[in-house]
Amino acid sequence: MFKFLSHKLLNKKWLNACLLLGIVLLVAVASCNPMFKNGALDMLMSSKFDAAMTEQNKYPSTIGREGSCAVDEYPDSESVLNRIEKYKKMWNYYLEIDTIEEQTSLSLEAGYTQSNLGHRSNFKMVYMPNLEDHINITYGVSLEDAKTESGVYPCLISQRYLDEYNLVVGEVFTIDTGLGDVKDASGNPMKYQIVGVFEEKDYSDDFWYDQLADLDRQVYVKQSDFDEMITKYGFLTIYYSEHDMLDYSQITHANAADTLYYIKSFESSDKSFTQNFSNVLIDYRGDAKTIGIIIWVLELPILVLLLAFIYMVSSQILEMEDGEIAMLKSRGTSTKQVLGIYLGQSAILSVIAIIIGIPVGYLLCKMAASASSFLKFEFKDTHFYGIDPWMVVYSLAAALIAILFVTLPVMKYAKNSIVEQKSRTGKVNYKPFWEKFFVDVILVVLSIYLLYNYNKQKSTIALDILSGKRPDPVIFLNSSLFIFAVGLLVLRLIKYLIRLIYRIGKKRWSPAVYASFLQITRTVKKQGFISVFLVMTIAMGMFNSNMARTINDNKTKRINYNLGTDLVVQEQWTRGTYIDKKKKTHWYYTEGDFERYTKLEGSVCDKVTRVIYDDDAVIKAGGEELAGSVLMGINTKEFGETARLQSGLNKEHWYNYLNDLAEVSNGVIISSNLAKKYNIKVGDSINYARYSPMKGKEKEEIASPSGTVCAIVDAFPGFQQYVYQKNSDGEMEEVERYLVVANYAYVVSAFSQTPYQVWMRLADGKSYKDALRAIDAEDINIVQYDSLDKDIKEMQESPLVLITNGLFSLSFIIAIILCMVGFLIYWITSIKQRELMFGIYRAMGMSMHEINKMLINEQIFSSVLASLAGYGVGVAATILFVKLVAVVYLPEAHNIAISIAVDPYDLIKLTAVVIFMFIVCFIVIRTILKKMNITQALKLGED
Repeated sequence: MFKFLSHKLLNKKWLNACLLLGIVLLVAVASCNPMFKNGALDMLMSSKFDAAMTEQNKYPSTIGREGSCAVDEYPDSESVLNRIEKYKKMWNYYLEIDTIEEQTSLSLEAGYTQSNLGHRSNFKMVYMPNLEDHINITYGVSLEDAKTESGVYPCLISQRYLDEYNLVVGEVFTIDTGLGDVKDASGNPMKYQIVGVFEEKDYSDDFWYDQLADLDRQVYVKQSDFDEMITKYGFLTIYYSEHDMLDYSQITHANAADTLYYIKSFESSDKSFTQNFSNVLIDYRGDAKTIGIIIWVLELPILVLLLAFIYMVSSQILEMEDGEIAMLKSRGTSTKQVLGIYLGQSAILSVIAIIIGIPVGYLLCKMAASASSFLKFEFKDTHFYGIDPWMVVYSLAAALIAILFVTLPVMKYAKNSIVEQKSRTGKVNYKPFWEKFFVDVILVVLSIYLLYNYNKQKSTIALDILSGKRPDPVIFLNSSLFIFAVGLLVLRLIKYLIRLIYRIGKKRWSPAVYASFLQITRTVKKQGFISVFLVMTIAMGMFNSNMARTINDNKTKRINYNLGTDLVVQEQWTRGTYIDKKKKTHWYYTEGDFERYTKLEGSVCDKVTRVIYDDDAVIKAGGEELAGSVLMGINTKEFGETARLQSGLNKEHWYNYLNDLAEVSNGVIISSNLAKKYNIKVGDSINYARYSPMKGKEKEEIASPSGTVCAIVDAFPGFQQYVYQKNSDGEMEEVERYLVVANYAYVVSAFSQTPYQVWMRLADGKSYKDALRAIDAEDINIVQYDSLDKDIKEMQESPLVLITNGLFSLSFIIAIILCMVGFLIYWITSIKQRELMFGIYRAMGMSMHEINKMLINEQIFSSVLASLAGYGVGVAATILFVKLVAVVYLPEAHNIAISIAVDPYDLIKLTAVVIFMFIVCFIVIRTILKKMNITQALKLGED
C-alpha cells in the first residue's frame, strides 16, 4: 500500500511538492506559535522587572522578613540567624527560585548617646553579615584591624552620615539614656568608638537592597561584639531585617502564576513577610493575556491563507484525478477505500511536513524575534525564544487540519461513477453558494457595521487598553474579514464586467479573443478561487506592511516629540536652608558651573541649553486656577538650536513663536487648549505660579508673576497635552494639561534659581553613551537622563511591537511565496488540462501566435484584474482599519494624532513580485506549450 501511495504521489510530483510546501508552512507557523508566545512572555517579564528596578531604584524581586526576637528565646545573633534560615528554607521550598544575594541586618536599640566631642546622637548597633565584602574603607581602619580601649566597642559608620552629623573618626560615644539602663553589672555604661568610615564598593551591587543612604542612624559592629553587648548590657530584644534577592530570570511564563500565589500566601499567613514584586506579576498577568490574543489574531489570517492554499492545490490535484477516481469506483472500489487512499497520501505528506516544519518553525520564530521594524531583521539576542514541547502538539494539530482539508474534498468525487463524472463535467457556470445567497455582500455590510461601532468606541477602547484590559480580538480580525468579503465582492463584479465586455464585442472579437472570453466565462468558478486568493494575498500584504509602518512611525514620532531633543539630563542639585530674623525658613539651590556642559559643544554635541521644566505649576486665568500645568523656562535662541519639532503641527513654523517670545521679557507662549478654554488672545495677560520645594502640610506658592501672551501653539517640544491617571474608582481617566513657556531669565528672577534640565543635540555619529561618558568625565552627578535613541530602541524591543513587526513581516513573506506558487500551480495545471482543447484549436487552423494572444487575454481579464483589485482592497483596508487597529498600540491621546504611514518601497517590493510572477508564469506557459506534443494534440483535435 505504501509503495502504491508513493508512486501515486510521485506521479504528480510538482503538485504534491507544492502541497507539501503548504503543509510545511502551516506546520511551521503553527508550531512557532507557542515558542514565539512563551518567548515574548518571558521577554515581557524581564522588561517588567527591569522597569521596576529603574523605577524603585532597588533590586526588583526581593522577599524577606522584618521582625524581632526576645533574647530569652534567642540569646545571640547566631540563634536569630538560624531562625531566619528556617524561613528562607520554607520560601525556597515553595518558590524554587535561586537567591543571588541576601542582605541580613541585626540591630539593637541603644538609645541616645553623648560623645567625647559634645555630639548627642541616637544610633542603632547593627551587625550585618558579609558587610566588609561589599564596602571600601575610605578613612580609618576595618573592624578586624581596629584597636580601642578596654570596654569600648569599635564601629564603622557610612561616609554620608559621618558628614551629616558632623562626626569624626576616633570619636567615642557613651550611652546615657535609652530604653532602660544600658549598663553592665558594675554599672558602667556601654561605649563605642568610630574607627572607620566606609562607602559601597559598587553602587550596582545587588547586596545593597537597602542603600546606605536609606539606612539612617546606624553604626556597624562585628558579630562577637554584638553578642557581647547582648549578654553584658542586658538587651531584651534583637531586631532583624532580611532581604533575599531572587534571580528574576528564573521567573518565567511557566511559574509566574505559582510564584504570585505563593508570595500572596506568605503575606496572608505571615504579617512580617515582605516582598516588592507582586505588582510586577499582576501587571504582567494582564499584559500576558493581551500578548496571547494579539499573537493569535495576527497569525490567524496567515493560517487561513495557508489552509486556502492547501485547499486550492488539493482541489487542482483532485480535478486532474477526477477521471481516475471515477474509474476506480467503476471497478468496484468503495468510497471508504478511495478516501483511505487520499487519507494515506495526506498522512505521508503531513509526517514529512512535521519533520521539516518544526525546524522551519524554529527558524521563523527566531527570524520574527529579530525584527527591529517591518521587514528589517537584526542579529540580536533572542535567548528568550527556545524550543518548547508544545511545538510538537501544535504541529500535530496543524497536520491533522491539513489532512482534513486535503481529504474532505475527496468526498464529492469519491461518490461518482464514470457516467456521473462525465455528466458533471458537462455542467458549467453554475453559481457557488456564496454568490447565490449574496454572502459576500452580507459579510461586507457586517464588516462595515463593526468598523462603524468600533470607531464610535475609540476613546473607550483606548482607556480599556490603558487600564490593562484585553483588546477585543474582533478589532484585528475585522480587517481580514473585510479583505475576504470585498475579495468575493470584487470577484462578483469582475464576473459581471467580463460578461459585459464579452457581450459588447461578441460579434466583433477575433477567434482567439472570443475563445479566451468563452474559456473565462465557462471556468469562472475555477478561476474564482485563484482570483480571491490573489486579492487576499496582495491586500493582506499591503495592509500588514502599512499597519506595521504606521505603528513604528507614529511611536517614533511621539517619542521624538515627547523628548524634544536627543538627550535630556538632570544633575543632582544641593539644596540649603536658612532661618531669617522672623524665624521663617528659606531655601536656596546651589547651581553647578554650566560651562561644564557648553565645553562639550563641538565634540559630542552640537548644542546644549538649560530648560526649567515644572509639571506641577499653576496657571491663573479666567478667575480659575489650573493645577498640574506645565511651565517651561527657556533661552529662546539656544532652545531653537537644540530642540526639534515635527513640521506641520502648528499653523506656522515654531521658530516664529520663539522670536515673538524673545522680544518681550515677561512674554509667554501658551498652548491652544488654554487659549480656547478661556478665550485668550495674543496680547492678553495671565498669571502663573510655582510651589516651594519645601514639603509641608500645604503647598506654598513661591510667586505668581504676570505674563503677556506672545504666541499660541498647538504643539511644543517636550509638552504632552494629555496624561493618564487612575480615579477614585481605580479606573483610568484622561487628564488634559496646559502649557506656559516663559523666558529663562524671567522665570529665575521670579522664582529664584531652581534645578533645570540640560537639553543636548548630539553631534553626527555620536551616541547618548558618548555624551554620558563625557559628562561623567566632567565629574557631573547625573540622577536622571532620557535619550531619544534609547527610548526608540526600547520601543522597538518592547514585546508588543516586536510581536507585531515580526508576525507582520512573516505574514508578508509567506503571503508572497503562496501568491507566486499558487498562481503558477493554477495556470500550469490549467494549461495541461486543456491540451486537447489546444489541439482542437490548432486543427481548426489557429496559430501559436493566436493561442498566445488568447492566453494573454485570459491573464488580463482574470489574474491582472484580480491583482489590481487586490491593490484597491489593500488601499481601502488601510484607509478604513489602520487607525482603528493602531489605537491598541497607541491608546494615548497625543498632540500628534495617529497618521497612516506608507513606505513606497513596500509597494515596490510587492509590485515587483507580482510582475515577476506574471512574467515567470507566461514564460513557463510558453515553455509548456512549446514542449507539448503538437502532433498528438492535433491528432486528438482531429479525432
